[in-house]
Amino acid sequence: MEVSLKHSGSLFMYAGHEGGAYAKNSFGNIYTAVGVFVLGRMFRETWGTQASKKQAEFNEFLERSRMCISMELVTAVLGDHGQRPRDDYAVVTAVTELGNGKPKFYSTPDVIAFCRKWRLPTNHVWLFSTRKSVTSFFAAFDALCEEGTATSVCQALDEVADISVPGSKDHIKVQGEILEGLVARVVKRESSEHMEWVLRDFPPPPLDVEGLDLGPTLREICAANRSETQQIKALLQSAGTAFCPNYLDWFGDDDSGSHSRNADRSVVSKFLQSHPADFSTGKLQEMVRLMREKRFPAAFKCHYNFHKINDLSSDNLPFKMVIHVYSDSGFRRYQKEMRHKPGLWPLYRGFFVDLDLFKVNEKKSAEMVRSSNEMVKNEEEDSSLADEDANLMV
Repeated sequence: MEVSLKHSGSLFMYAGHEGGAYAKNSFGNIYTAVGVFVLGRMFRETWGTQASKKQAEFNEFLERSRMCISMELVTAVLGDHGQRPRDDYAVVTAVTELGNGKPKFYSTPDVIAFCRKWRLPTNHVWLFSTRKSVTSFFAAFDALCEEGTATSVCQALDEVADISVPGSKDHIKVQGEILEGLVARVVKRESSEHMEWVLRDFPPPPLDVEGLDLGPTLREICAANRSETQQIKALLQSAGTAFCPNYLDWFGDDDSGSHSRNADRSVVSKFLQSHPADFSTGKLQEMVRLMREKRFPAAFKCHYNFHKINDLSSDNLPFKMVIHVYSDSGFRRYQKEMRHKPGLWPLYRGFFVDLDLFKVNEKKSAEMVRSSNEMVKNEEEDSSLADEDANLMV
């Protein structure tokens, strides 16, 4: 079993400067501007004089690999969660890639390896690999769940865990003693060996990097700018061009005269009627169709994708779709559907899709033949993700 700390903040997801920055069910707002600023500042803190080069490499890598990193964004400017944090920071909680058409979530050892390679902040993780240590964890949890603080909980888990991996961000120093909770999950038996291999091959990054002038802090920028629009502009400007080469997601496109992001509501129907160009599109259509037919408590909001405004034509319409599940009951109902249809893709909290609706020409037609061959190959393999997404959260 694997246990990690639950830092108390907001969900922030980042998929590269063109892939986009997202909050739980939205983008192009103060939450995502704060996230981009904090992420850019953390690169300057950990890479020093190499920061600009590494920021550009990181964004290019995410875009090329079709990856997204999810973080807990902890700040004092987006509302307090039980305790005002001592510092403004983020901790990486998940790394995903779409790969060859199936979403893949990295295991915790792989997340730690990824973060240490890019000097991103990691969480404190404990591994319990014997019956005795797992039993001791639950005994410690029962004793501490009402009044335990970060210090007493971390000390207790350090004593009973088989492997303890301290986070690069110490909860006590950056957030404080008030602990929102713990996340426990069942993992494969090989996780201990995998973790030991990662810790051996990916040592923590150096702490004594050649420093940079980091500029004003998040709190100073927000205090100096009264309106939310001013705050967003100041934060994006300070984040730098590697993380924010333009402000399209926040303020639209002046050149095209278009500021409204919201697309026509018929886009979802057109999407469902279209021929899927690849395997992942077909799986997404299956998912959206089922949720609409069964009247799930969810909205499929489509917005114009201003990053691809130059590709916009009557034959090519690029959108961003936000899948917003209004109620937790929607996730429970969807899991029941997955048990009946193991090939269904899982439903995620924080779910954004880049969507292109296009008419087929010769070039596109050749691409689609290649993609349809890939679809057949994917279908022949086990397309079930239900086992991977089974109820492993304790």
